[in-house]
Amino acid sequence: MSKAIKGAVEGNVVVPEESAILPEGAEVTINLPSNLRLLRHAGVWRNIEGLDELVEEIYRTRAISG
Repeated sequence: MSKAIKGAVEGNVVVPEESAILPEGAEVTINLPSNLRLLRHAGVWRNIEGLDELVEEIYRTRAISG
């Protein structure tokens, strides 16, 4: 049975609002709010060669003129 525990992020660490006893090495899942889900992909785009050109092409080819 799963249990939801709310918490806050402090210094890139999730600090739970209430304490929970978890065995060492226990796997947990963190469900991010929908408005934060893109943050996990932010690092993927870092230091990609030609990123500006890629973004420009995406806007040019996928934008709908009004």
